[in-house]
Amino acid sequence: MSNENSQNKKFDLKELPGKAMHKIKTFNWKEWAKDNIFTLVAMGGFVLLLIVFSFLPQVMRGPNVTFWRAAVLQRYIEQVTVYLILALGACFVYLMGSMDISVGYQVAVFATIFIAIVNAIGTAGAIPLALIVIVVLGLVCAVFNAFVGAYVKLPTVMSSVILMQLFSGLTTYLYGDSGYSARAIVVSLNILNETWVRVIVLVALIAIAYYLTNYTVVGKRAKAIGSNKLAAQQAGADLLKTRVLCYGIFALFLCVASVFAIARKDSFGEADSVSYQMDIMIMLLMGGMPLSGGYKGRVLNTVVGTLTYVVLNLGLSLCGVSAEYVFFVRALIFVIIVCLTCRKPGLLLPR
Repeated sequence: MSNENSQNKKFDLKELPGKAMHKIKTFNWKEWAKDNIFTLVAMGGFVLLLIVFSFLPQVMRGPNVTFWRAAVLQRYIEQVTVYLILALGACFVYLMGSMDISVGYQVAVFATIFIAIVNAIGTAGAIPLALIVIVVLGLVCAVFNAFVGAYVKLPTVMSSVILMQLFSGLTTYLYGDSGYSARAIVVSLNILNETWVRVIVLVALIAIAYYLTNYTVVGKRAKAIGSNKLAAQQAGADLLKTRVLCYGIFALFLCVASVFAIARKDSFGEADSVSYQMDIMIMLLMGGMPLSGGYKGRVLNTVVGTLTYVVLNLGLSLCGVSAEYVFFVRALIFVIIVCLTCRKPGLLLPR
């Protein structure tokens, strides 16, 4: 009888345990929306661009020009692949409130070295060796970036300026001074051009980046450093170790992106990666990530920003907009977003 009474007893919120009541009372949709306002706006912008470019190319260039053709979607995934891999790696650096503007030149040098090693051996068996070589070089650059900021007492962006100048000179030597506009690879990487391969790799890397940023010490410390470096240090965070790990993760993603950049045309040219450093910054801003880093930075911001950025580029091209105007539109969007996100002290640009 007592069991029946307990089953028929009405549910009463007052009888919930104190912790459960606290959770129910404290969850506030308005506060949640306020904390995620930039992410929500970024997602809304992505959806809006998809809607606009679903019909605008047909209006401007005819009914056969549409974003949703198989060939256009394949091209979209090809462009997203390299951009998103680079942006996922850069996310770890930007979470600390740092930045790296040598990305484009590093990709150019690493891709060229990869091609040179594979061509020298001439077989597919050289691919693992070439990959190991560029990974080691990338990790050396990561350690350099971390140590310059720690021991020379320079902002981390300055170390990336040094690397940019160094790799810019190497790129000029490998191409301009040597008389090459592009270098082809003798071993085909067509398997990496398969859409299903690219999608699987992107999903896997997104999952890895999400896990590292949310469930590991390096991700949590990177966010803490971005929010307040002094407080993070006083709480026991090893700044140097965290910087080395974050830049090291960035280097690994950068090397993978370099291989996919080669796979697009089985070659690599000097101009193929010139704008990557600014492209990444624009993508992160478009995704709603504060470039000052901290706990408001998320992998989701990186994904949404990259997808939006490539939709904008490809959509404008489908509409017949010339390249110089595409650059103008991107620059205008960049200025607007910077003005919006830098209105508060906590959302300033990287240190």
